[in-house]
Amino acid sequence: MPRLSLRCSNPLTANMCSKCYKDAHVQKGPSAEPPAVCEECAPAASFEASPVAAAPAMAVTAPAAAPAPAEPPVQTNTSRCWSCNKKIGLTGFKCRCGYFYCNSHRYADQHTCPFDYKKMGSEEVAKANPLVQAAKITKI
Repeated sequence: MPRLSLRCSNPLTANMCSKCYKDAHVQKGPSAEPPAVCEECAPAASFEASPVAAAPAMAVTAPAAAPAPAEPPVQTNTSRCWSCNKKIGLTGFKCRCGYFYCNSHRYADQHTCPFDYKKMGSEEVAKANPLVQAAKITKI
């Protein structure tokens, strides 16, 4: 099945690449027949003849495999701030995201912390307040 070239799929240029479009409009005028298409436009031109077949080709080439999420880097030197690399010595602050920060980057909004505080808070509330339900039928 021929692949549809992205360069040759613009309806404003009559589904021609820039080279063929320029040849068609500069040499022969805008109302003239399109020139013989180049090898880049040939698969697209023959493919555009059947509009029903164009939709499956787009669907076949559209899905892309999502790359696996990368592991976050590990901080090896805990005596320096993760954001600004400033020496922090004994006054460093360890965030819940696992990195050490200086005094100016210790707050989550200062170092764009990836830790989800909202989720953690809702989990703590759910643990502290279990659902209490009375029995629906009184036992005799």
